[in-house]
Amino acid sequence: MARVSGERAPSFSTEELEKLMDGVLPQYTLLYGPPDKQVSAHQKKDIWRAIAKEVRALGVYRRRNTQCRKR
Repeated sequence: MARVSGERAPSFSTEELEKLMDGVLPQYTLLYGPPDKQVSAHQKKDIWRAIAKEVRALGVYRRRNTQCRKR
């Protein structure tokens, strides 16, 4: 499952997308809400790190935090 340099990552599976949505929806206002929520970039990184950890736990592919965030 290790990615070779220059090799493209596989598409997200249905299970990965479901897990991603399960992690994002409860945190949506913190991640994408109005700026008056006062959520720091560090807090947002921690949220994305936790979501990516849940997606990686499925064992389909080792997704990075940025891959989950950009999806």
